[in-house]
Amino acid sequence: MDIVGKRGEALFGAIITRWCGGHQWFDQRFLGEKAEALDFEVTLLESSVFQANFFVQVKATAKAKRYAGTGMSRKLLVRLTAADAKKLGSMKVPAYVVRIDVLSGVAYIQHVPAGARKGFVGISTRRSLNCRAIRRIWNDIEDFWKSRPVGMTKSSV
Repeated sequence: MDIVGKRGEALFGAIITRWCGGHQWFDQRFLGEKAEALDFEVTLLESSVFQANFFVQVKATAKAKRYAGTGMSRKLLVRLTAADAKKLGSMKVPAYVVRIDVLSGVAYIQHVPAGARKGFVGISTRRSLNCRAIRRIWNDIEDFWKSRPVGMTKSSV
């Protein structure tokens, strides 16, 4: 049993659904082992677009040496493999990696851009998943889904 990973997933579920500015911005659904490289589907609440969502891979650590650097260069050391970066980057919907220090309960978020091919080892501690970040992510995802094509307009069947 991966107790650290399980704790990180529980913390993420609580953090992403926290109330900010008087209301909850997201709902989440744990995907479990069935979805390779994807741990959660996160859906925007009160979106103008039906089922506006994004996907998250959660990486958790409780290691004694889990940070590197100082000040603006400080990073939480949790690895995203190149294979997982490629999977997340090949999706047609937004994807993020959330790294969680399970000892402090703090989460950090990083967008995985479309076409990503390289993994990474650390995430800046300046990317805290706080209320400000939650509102910015909500706006980014809302804008992404608003700009998508309306859908399939014709079919061969």
